[in-house]
Amino acid sequence: MDSTMERAGNFLPRVDDSAASSNAVDRRVVTLTAPASAAAEQYRTLYYRLERMREQRPMKVVALTSAMPGEGKTVTSVNLALAAARANPERRILLVDADLRRGQVAPTLGMRNKQGLAELLAGECDVRDVVRRFNSTRLAVIPAGATPEESTQVLASTRMKQFLKAVREGFDEVYVDLPPTLPFADAAILGHQMDGVLMVIRANVTPSKVVNQAVEQLAGAALVGCVLNGAEVNATPYLKNYVKK
Repeated sequence: MDSTMERAGNFLPRVDDSAASSNAVDRRVVTLTAPASAAAEQYRTLYYRLERMREQRPMKVVALTSAMPGEGKTVTSVNLALAAARANPERRILLVDADLRRGQVAPTLGMRNKQGLAELLAGECDVRDVVRRFNSTRLAVIPAGATPEESTQVLASTRMKQFLKAVREGFDEVYVDLPPTLPFADAAILGHQMDGVLMVIRANVTPSKVVNQAVEQLAGAALVGCVLNGAEVNATPYLKNYVKK
């Protein structure tokens, strides 16, 4: 095993602060930009549902994917990871952008992409070069980095397996933003290595047939639930009235 990966488990909890302008954070990161909103409350609810699942089964590494691009998986991944970091400040929380084709975690958080998972898996840098703490939070982030020529091959590599082993040892909770399921084989390859997979679905946009195809492609992975993204608040009258109070 590569010495960088051997040291990863010991090093990962000791991440460095990385400043990011609050103005650069995507407004859809409501756990930061609008923590009192109904949307932010839904992300916290999602997190606590995962916590209840953890009482029944080990679920340290949770991945998020979608059937197709544009369904909001990255925004959901970021909000869920931040909700986890805020709910349990004593835990070591890591967010990994494993969408090496179009990584959006760094720009969503207003962070520079610089080196990331792609460079780490290529052996071009050390773990300490890619792990950064987001602002003053307890959330550690590994961005995607530059897009490699063969993303699927990189994610299916032995180095990726070693990396996942290392972060399991170094963190209490790991959230992984995967590529969309149907266009690429990446999510299906990595889904089998996760403790749990969440499917993000865009409300009133993604056909049920497409969702079913994505679920079939993930066959064998531990699919633990779906997240309905983009639903209108007025679709739930009780919540709408409650928020107004």
